Amino acid sequence: MNEVEKKLSNADLIKKEYVCSFFQPIVCLGTGKIFAYEALIRGKHPETDTIISPADLFAAADAQNKSVEFDKICQQSALEYFQEFSRSTDALLFMNINTSLLSSDNDHFGNLNALTQKMGFAPSVIGIELIESRAKDSEYLVSFVNRHRETGFLIVVDDFGCEHSNMERLIQIHPDIIKIDRSIICGIESDLYRQSILKSIHGLSQMTGSLCLAEGVETVEEILTCYRLGVDLFQGFGIAKPAFDLAQVEKETISRVKELRKIIKEDTLKKLKEKRRLTGDINSLANWLLKQISMEKLERLHPVFEEFIVMNPEIECIYLLDSTGKQISNTIISPFLEKREGSYIFVPGIIGTDQSFKSYFTCFEAFPIDRYLSDPYLSSASGNLCRTLAVKKYNEKKDEYIILCMDFIEETIKSPIP
Repeated sequence: MNEVEKKLSNADLIKKEYVCSFFQPIVCLGTGKIFAYEALIRGKHPETDTIISPADLFAAADAQNKSVEFDKICQQSALEYFQEFSRSTDALLFMNINTSLLSSDNDHFGNLNALTQKMGFAPSVIGIELIESRAKDSEYLVSFVNRHRETGFLIVVDDFGCEHSNMERLIQIHPDIIKIDRSIICGIESDLYRQSILKSIHGLSQMTGSLCLAEGVETVEEILTCYRLGVDLFQGFGIAKPAFDLAQVEKETISRVKELRKIIKEDTLKKLKEKRRLTGDINSLANWLLKQISMEKLERLHPVFEEFIVMNPEIECIYLLDSTGKQISNTIISPFLEKREGSYIFVPGIIGTDQSFKSYFTCFEAFPIDRYLSDPYLSSASGNLCRTLAVKKYNEKKDEYIILCMDFIEETIKSPIP
């Protein structure tokens, strides 16, 4: 706090007339629209217009034991500042609720519900963000959430992945929107663990009917990666910084969203073409390899497979199955992948390994087909996310067939050998 701000007492700092709201947009890049604005509290010095940080404001309120009263002032400020602008926008308003202050001793529900009605807001345009702080009374938290949801408010879990904003909270309150914390988003474009965590959260949100919001995105690379992984909504300096002037924020945000949508479209088309090319290449490679297979000389295929996999690094493994699903060749694994010596978890199959429960074998039992491309799965040979192209090779003389299996990498989990 600077010298000018220090002249204000704690009591002055949290006076309603010294409190103002800044707004940061939340955008849907799929539709190109501003989905919502989050109200962020600030203080403004009455004489100098110096902006006072929220940390100083909340510390002042806590020092006077007036955190509950100040929380209500923040909500009122957000609604008042947004009121006029709301007539010209379809965007929602998100407001933070300090979870640690929720208790049966304070009628937060009655206050917020009455305040929104008084100011002409329908509950359905308000998102209640529950921050990461610990709830003193978990039963009251659930009651608070349920009453607001029944009234029409949206329920938002803020900073998911940080402190008390965790799986337990999701289970308790069943949010409409999950805001994924910056700690998961930061550098996600080059971090496979962060990507995997985000994919899991997105999968959970899909199954439970909620939306994912990437919070704190700062770079185009972070935005692109989150979009590829299915994120619906975005917020952060990479979109727009919080500001007081809503009309100006809207204008700048719409322009930025247009730029990002162009980048996303180009990236999406590029990825689709790459995927189509790879799928086509894999089928062509399988057709060529089938021609090298002689049903009477299977034991001679080992060096053929080894040479083939060196020439085609997108292939991870090659192996053969008989008509019962048993391996009739050892698994030839790419030399370009790092191997885990002594691993008992990811081990390539050998002759005699039973693969009859794998989808790339059971598909032939279920349907009269000759070729099958599996969904992505975790390879038991390498620990990578892969797909398997399985193709039948017939021996018409003996009225039997074998199955050529080619695994190719969907997503590398381990690092390649440099």
